[in-house]
Amino acid sequence: MATRNPAAKRRQLLEAALAEFAAHGIAGARMDRIATRAQCSAGLVYTYFGSKDDLFDAVFDTIVERTLTETPITADDLPGYAGRLFDGYAAYPEVPRISAWYRLERAGTGRTIQAITDSAKGKVDAIRAAQEAGTVSDRFEPEQLLMMVVSLASMWSAQTVEMIAVAPDDQAYRRATVTEAVRKLIS
Repeated sequence: MATRNPAAKRRQLLEAALAEFAAHGIAGARMDRIATRAQCSAGLVYTYFGSKDDLFDAVFDTIVERTLTETPITADDLPGYAGRLFDGYAAYPEVPRISAWYRLERAGTGRTIQAITDSAKGKVDAIRAAQEAGTVSDRFEPEQLLMMVVSLASMWSAQTVEMIAVAPDDQAYRRATVTEAVRKLIS
């Protein structure tokens, strides 16, 4: 007799939904494809998550939690932080796509993710403290500096394939570009 494992089934559903939402966004995603990929019925997806929007939110929340856990800021080493963010985007290429869908399809819905807000505030405070200690240039406000570091770290994953094709297809080269750009930014 098969035993039920709700936690494992929930993880399966989240993984299946991650792939579906990354490929199709919220509007284009289909619950039946998610169910098929997770080897369950569409009804079970609704049992666990209620709606497609709720499922997308759960996927996005999972990504946020993983990113915050795996890539904490090191304000005294912003180039290293940017490099680790770059590594995360390379290891999880669906994350930038899900983030883009989130910005496109969830903007203006009034939903905010407190973990992102709290994390951003903590990062800004850490950068400000590093600036006050003199280990990071104060040429830019800490909020601006954080946005520039994150943007540089994600620059390869945010471009079209045509734009990326003009640069060497070498992860080490791309990572070095990111870290050196941040190093110059904060010097």
